Amino acid sequence: MKKIEILATASLFLTAVIWGLSYSAQAEAAKSMPALSFVFLRYLLGCAMLLPWILFKRKFPGGKLLAGGAVCGVCLAGGEILQQFGLLYTSAGKAGFLTALYVIMIPLIGVFVNKRSSWQVWCAALLSVAGTYLLCSDGTLKDFGNMGDALMLICALFFAFQFIAIARFAPEADAMQLAAVQFLTVAAISGIAALIARERCPWESVTATAAPLLYCGVVAIGFACTLQVAAQKYLHPAVVSIILSTASVFAVIWGWLLLDERYSPLNLLGCAIIFAAVVLVQLPTGQGSRTKGCLSAFFRTAMRKCIRKS
Repeated sequence: MKKIEILATASLFLTAVIWGLSYSAQAEAAKSMPALSFVFLRYLLGCAMLLPWILFKRKFPGGKLLAGGAVCGVCLAGGEILQQFGLLYTSAGKAGFLTALYVIMIPLIGVFVNKRSSWQVWCAALLSVAGTYLLCSDGTLKDFGNMGDALMLICALFFAFQFIAIARFAPEADAMQLAAVQFLTVAAISGIAALIARERCPWESVTATAAPLLYCGVVAIGFACTLQVAAQKYLHPAVVSIILSTASVFAVIWGWLLLDERYSPLNLLGCAIIFAAVVLVQLPTGQGSRTKGCLSAFFRTAMRKCIRKS
C-alpha cells in the first residue's frame, strides 16, 4: 500500500471530523444570518484563504482547470442551495437521510460513465445509507413525497455529480487552484441567488456570526474541502463519499461533547453501521485496486508507531 494512499485516507477522516463540527457551527450561524448569504460568505472566505498560495506560486489556473473548477462549483452550489431551500419544507431528519443518498448515487452513476465500483463499494454504500437512516431518524421517517423531499433528492444528485467531477479533474490539476475556482464559483452563484431572494444581511449579522463564519469558511471550506480535492487524486469517488459519510457520526460526537445533546440506541447503532461501511470498503480483495486496504493499512501503521513509542 502506497504511503500517499494512506495519507489520502487519513486526510479524508480529518475532513470528516472538521465537517462534523461545522454542523453545529452552521446551526449557530442560522440564528443571525440568512442562509444564502452565509453560503456566499463562507465560500468567499474559503477562496480568499487559498489566494496567497496561488499568488506565491505565480501560476494561475489555465482554461481547462477553470472549466473543471467551474463544473465542480456549479454542482456544489446546486447541492448547497437546494439543501437550504429544502429545509424550509421538510424535517432535518429526512433532509439528512435524503442528502446522504448521494453515497449510493455515485456508484450508480459510475455504471453509465465507465467508472464501475466493486461489490464492496455497493455493499458499503447501502450500509452507509442504512446507518444514516437510523442516525437521522430513529427509524421513524414518515410522509415522504413533499416538495422539500424532492429538493433534497435533487440536492443529493448534485453532490454525487460534484464528487464525480472532482475525480475527473483533480488528477490533472493543482488541488489548491481547482479548489479555489470551485469555491469562487459557489460564492458567485450563491451571491446571485441571495440577491434574487432579496436577502438582507446587515453588518450586525456578520459580526454576530463571526465565529461560526470563520470556522465554516476558513477551516471547513478553505482547509477541509481542499483536502478532499487533494485526496480524490488517489481514491475512487465512491470510496471517498463513504469515508466522508462519517461526518454525520462526528457531528453526533461533537454535539454530545459541545452541546450536551443526547442520542438514542438506534442513533448509536446507525453510527456503528456507518463505520462498518467504511471498514468494509477498505478490505483488500484480489482485484488489485489501488484504493483497497487504505484504512486497514493506515490503522496498522498508526498502531506500529504507538507500540514503538511505548
